[in-house]
Amino acid sequence: QARGCVQWASPHPLGGLRRHLKGSLMPTREGTDAGQEQAAGEDETMMPRWKTGDRVYAVWAGNGCQYAATVAEVHAANRTLTVTWDDNDGSHRIVSFDQVVEPSEDMRIWDVARIHRRATVRDTPEKGRCLYINEACDPGQIVFVEKPTLVALPASEQKLWAHLQKLHEAQPLNLGTVNFHFAALMSQLKLDAMSLDVILDKFVPDPDEEPGEDVVRIVQSLQAEMPELMKLCPTLEPRKLQRLVSAWRYNSFGHHKEDGLVLYNRISMCAHSCDPSCCWSYGDDDAFVLRARVALKAGDELTISYLQDEDLLKSTAVRQQKLQNWRFTCACTRCRLLVDVGRGFRCRRCRIGILNATVEGVLNPCGVCCASPSQEDQQMLLHLEDEYVIRVENLDKKDVEDVETVYQAALDIFERHWILYVMDTILWEAYREKSLPDAMEHQRRRIDFHEHYYCRPTFILAWCHEELGDCLHHLYPHRKWQFYLEFQRAYQMLAILCGTNHQYAISPYNKLWQASNAAAGNGNAAAAAQGVAAA
Repeated sequence: QARGCVQWASPHPLGGLRRHLKGSLMPTREGTDAGQEQAAGEDETMMPRWKTGDRVYAVWAGNGCQYAATVAEVHAANRTLTVTWDDNDGSHRIVSFDQVVEPSEDMRIWDVARIHRRATVRDTPEKGRCLYINEACDPGQIVFVEKPTLVALPASEQKLWAHLQKLHEAQPLNLGTVNFHFAALMSQLKLDAMSLDVILDKFVPDPDEEPGEDVVRIVQSLQAEMPELMKLCPTLEPRKLQRLVSAWRYNSFGHHKEDGLVLYNRISMCAHSCDPSCCWSYGDDDAFVLRARVALKAGDELTISYLQDEDLLKSTAVRQQKLQNWRFTCACTRCRLLVDVGRGFRCRRCRIGILNATVEGVLNPCGVCCASPSQEDQQMLLHLEDEYVIRVENLDKKDVEDVETVYQAALDIFERHWILYVMDTILWEAYREKSLPDAMEHQRRRIDFHEHYYCRPTFILAWCHEELGDCLHHLYPHRKWQFYLEFQRAYQMLAILCGTNHQYAISPYNKLWQASNAAAGNGNAAAAAQGVAAA
């Protein structure tokens, strides 16, 4: 999940726009009102409500927008704070009390009892233990915030990490990485008995799994070369270590900043869905912030996607093949559909309509001319699809000419097909710094396919809208209505996905704010932007 996050923290190809916007966090309208009330209260008491280390949102004098920061110093006498901006910007660090508000959303880690009141685990005959919500939630509302059971990072035990890497280099581990074995050993080293039992209780496909050759080799090498570490793990034996490795393999998340893993207790009970009811982001101290992606009723199942957002835009067959990494076949509402509308073929008769593929491997009649393809045409088109899947998977993204050649040929065969979406993404990335008009066309096609095939908010779709807004603003600054709409859609989706106070939501919000500022002639711009964002 952090893949796209890292990408978008980099400078924007259109110039310094993101740098000037700082790309940090913002308060909601309620947060601003709360800030005014706080300031009024401080006027009465003349006492600051903040202390060093507090998390706040403060006005950055560079553009008048609010961003996330940490209080570095409190100057009660002159009623100012010195803050450290989240993006490490060194300018405008001194702000007055009336330019500071606290987060409007409680992002602090919930205790176990509070999480249990909100969501409970139930046994199901089809999927085993799953997580269900106990009360209704609106889209974007926090379901709960959970602390990690363990964060396993190389820096926390560098000697052990180096030892495992050495073993892996000498003879590669079957899982292709040392992360799972490292996390399993860290569990034994760092956790108390109760926390260790939490991990041992996690789902594994084979609870009676015998120790694999990698586990045996690792234990033997540690006994021979790191006896001091083995003294810290007197109860470590191969079968238990194998169970821990599998628990981490099937229940952990990749760390969002470093090459490591993190495992949560209640979150690991969330089942997968290709149309998940929830979305998530990371909070402070590696907290897992679970939000409702759609409106939830009491008793609804809480599901997340085990796949990356881009994989949710691929065919049912591709998604199910990827999910075999978790040893199950998805039977969610999308996977049970008889027709896969992400596999569209151009009608061979009228050349206008679309033939959609069914899960039985046949093509439906054309939606325009109602003609049904012959058996020979069906076999030819499905065979071409298989060939194009392999061809696209092996494309060199840097060879734009070859991508264009494949894309042009594919347009004669496919329409609203995920293969075209993949190439539209490649070509958008290729042209965004070279030819904005060409890039915009591919971006529009990406948005069109996403909304056709999977209409829920995703980070991909939100960022598509934001970047299209950037392009429109750059090329057609007079079309305020057009880039306004793109920024507004991006903001509203990101508000659901990660909250209005998250750094990803602030970027389109601030663009709305600045556009409103220009439109209002430096008048009541903030109120205007709030109105657009809330519309």
